Amino acid sequence: MYVPEEKISEILNTSDIVELVSESVILKKSGRNFFGLCPFHSEKTPSFSVNPNKQIFYCFGCGAGGNALAFVMKYHGIGFPEAARMLARKHNIPIETKDLDPAKKQQIQSRESLFRLNKKVMSYYSGILKEDPAGKIAGAYLEKRGTHPDIIDRFCLGYSADKWDGAVGFLRKEKVGRKTALNSGLILPRKQGQGFYDRFRNRIMFPIFDINMQVAGFGGRVMDDAMPKYLNSPETPVYSKGRILYGLHAAKQHCRQEGSVYIVEGYFDFLSLFQHGIKNCVASLGTALTSEHVRILKGYASKMVLVFDSDAAGINAAKRSIKIFMQEGVDTRILVLPDGNDPDSFVMSRGRDAWDGVAKGAKTIMEFLLHLSMETHGLTVEGRVKILEDMKAYLAEISDSALRSLYVKELSETLNIDEKAVLEKVRDQVNRKGSHAPRGRLEEEIPKESDPLEEQLVSMMLNFPETIPDLIQAKVFDFFQSDRLRKIAQLISRTDPGDSGLVNEILGRVGGEADQELIASLAMKGSMAKEEEKVENIHETAGDIIKRFIRVRKKNENKITTKIISAERGGDADVMELLKLKQQEIQEYSR
Repeated sequence: MYVPEEKISEILNTSDIVELVSESVILKKSGRNFFGLCPFHSEKTPSFSVNPNKQIFYCFGCGAGGNALAFVMKYHGIGFPEAARMLARKHNIPIETKDLDPAKKQQIQSRESLFRLNKKVMSYYSGILKEDPAGKIAGAYLEKRGTHPDIIDRFCLGYSADKWDGAVGFLRKEKVGRKTALNSGLILPRKQGQGFYDRFRNRIMFPIFDINMQVAGFGGRVMDDAMPKYLNSPETPVYSKGRILYGLHAAKQHCRQEGSVYIVEGYFDFLSLFQHGIKNCVASLGTALTSEHVRILKGYASKMVLVFDSDAAGINAAKRSIKIFMQEGVDTRILVLPDGNDPDSFVMSRGRDAWDGVAKGAKTIMEFLLHLSMETHGLTVEGRVKILEDMKAYLAEISDSALRSLYVKELSETLNIDEKAVLEKVRDQVNRKGSHAPRGRLEEEIPKESDPLEEQLVSMMLNFPETIPDLIQAKVFDFFQSDRLRKIAQLISRTDPGDSGLVNEILGRVGGEADQELIASLAMKGSMAKEEEKVENIHETAGDIIKRFIRVRKKNENKITTKIISAERGGDADVMELLKLKQQEIQEYSR
């Protein structure tokens, strides 16, 4: 184990999986379990379930499952030791790793070194803004823009001085190692090969926090017309632009309260909205929005409003983002601000009430696209044909057939084109799209290692531990044909439930993600069946299942024996050889 076993038990016993998952997924109680939209795949109907009694999660859509540690690992894309340390810090549990693989140890140390360094650098930039004479120009710039001192303090804004070696000198003074300094992305090697220089120079600095309130990276904005206008940290072991949204750490609870989130493009757009009390907002760091961004946001808001400038660049940015939101099946609106405004200038000049007014007019995706296409092509006969060509590609992206039908009807009425003709165009597009669709996680790509009867027995063990002695006495495991399920069943039979419960103990002992997902699946499905069906005498029920299972296995064994005899009589050497091998395999299981 990378982390002492007793610490793992302490972490799992202290963590409440409903509370933990609720930080990232909107959960609603149904029966004994909680359900929400899965953060690991696209879906409209909640299939992601959390069981508070067993302290596990399982998605009936994509198969992801496990305990609290497994959720943290999968959600944050980190390894087991890091997940354990993250939860340990959350609950103030002291933890020391042991027997850690050198490469893994180095990876963990590298991440932690970067977080520590980024926090120091944040203070360094903030200090220049507030105390250094060089920061007066930046302070005056922020004041001119109307950025309140409270906002500056809350989001730890700073300033990078107009020199090439400011951060270089600070890192040297702090005795930061060369490798860590380069990994941070704060400095770059000189082309001549001698020395380093600052990435950020003469810019307002915005620390970028991850969802756990740690400084993952930085963004810098110029105060004049220099290019590039915005400059962000490069990808590092702690900063991934495809996963982090600026301001989410501060906005997440407000998004939940409102049930919606405004998605803007720039740092100042976010800060100005937040300053004016519109706190359910995030910024995309000036990069393209990703499916991961949308899935993360789905954990905090059921409705998303994309806010764009009314210029050509803003319109094109809206069009680029739309497909992702359609594919993720989320309720999305498009808000294009009037008169060439961006969110910052609009709310600063017109205030909160004006913002709320225009926000009410935010269009659905289809309304926005149709309006745009009509403005471009007009409503002549030729124009309507072109509008239909534009819209069919977007309609084909809608996975919900009922919703697609409603939009097809609306489009046919707007364009005065027969609904069947519109539907035919869209169907052709859907078929064409399907023929070129990339292969997903197809069933045939995953080896079938399970048998329904064997799964039922393992599920029974997990949900009714009192039946385990019955299975051991009947030597049921000897009849298992799935090596994987037999090993899991044997592990269950040897495990003391402890304080954290049998399922949690088992999940803590298996290493592979696939095995964890299988165990979570069997525990969750069995738990739901247990809730629906009240078993009067579990030992009697278990006995019946065991007898049926052994009877089926012996019947199959007899069938194979008969086939071997038949093959021998018929002289079919190839078939006979295969059947003998199969018979030997079954006899080995039956010993």
